Amino acid sequence: MTGKQYADVVRPVIYMLAGFVFLYLLRINQLLKGTPDEIRKLAGSPWTADLLKETGARLCQKPIDYTGQLPARQERRYVVTGGNGLVGGFIVLQLLARGQPPESIRILDIRKAERSDMLSGPATKVDFVLTNISSRASVKAAFDKPWRPSVASLPLTVFHTAAVIIPSDRSRFLYDFPEAVNVDGTKNVLDLAKEAGADIFSSTSSGSIAIRPVNPWVAPWARSPQNFWQMLDERDFYKPLRPHGDFFGNYPASKAAAERIVCEANTDTFQTGCIRPVNGVYGNPTDNTVGDPLARSVLPT
Repeated sequence: MTGKQYADVVRPVIYMLAGFVFLYLLRINQLLKGTPDEIRKLAGSPWTADLLKETGARLCQKPIDYTGQLPARQERRYVVTGGNGLVGGFIVLQLLARGQPPESIRILDIRKAERSDMLSGPATKVDFVLTNISSRASVKAAFDKPWRPSVASLPLTVFHTAAVIIPSDRSRFLYDFPEAVNVDGTKNVLDLAKEAGADIFSSTSSGSIAIRPVNPWVAPWARSPQNFWQMLDERDFYKPLRPHGDFFGNYPASKAAAERIVCEANTDTFQTGCIRPVNGVYGNPTDNTVGDPLARSVLPT
């Protein structure tokens, strides 16, 4: 067979393969752009521009106020890691709102308060210790700092909310940073909280732990990509820790590891547990879920 004859035979095959690949990519794109029927049945009414304006006006006239639902003040001390952030900041503000004296609360954070609702009022009287939780020495110094005599003998609760969140990082080569903060940092806070005499330790985890990576490379006749929609629950917690590649990124992988450390430390005299928020947490102009996107003139998708 001559070179020309060979080319005449191979060329149509190449064109056919290229056409198949092109059509396959179009199909994958179509699947990724669509919403499965199972999800459409669960979805509520979509937000419209008028509904957003109406809701915004109603909330301006009558803001949501949970003060009346807060539990009564307790005779305890509280350490809040990440207490100048979104979740930790609200914990501090609600502790104050229910009547806890500022001297009974201590914030451990790597940055000073930037939230406007923590720059005035009782929140400004709360003790703040600049702390890097990835450094055991830094955490120890924060716990060793003396308390006011009026509260020094009270039992201690620790709310651990400090974490680093970089949702886009997936590579195992970039895992060192979230591991140092979210895993090693959690262990530092846990160990030194116990050493300081704490009897309650509550850690903020993440519902994203249950999310598995989406696999778009499915058969052309498939109705949707693999794991395109998922029901999130806690069943994974009662199974062996998944390999790193079975998480959608470094953040949930690190939070899953930290979760095991916290819950395995639970005893009758040192009660530990984790809370997994599933929806994106928002509620302040500084939050990453709503506040930051609304403040941007251009938001990449």
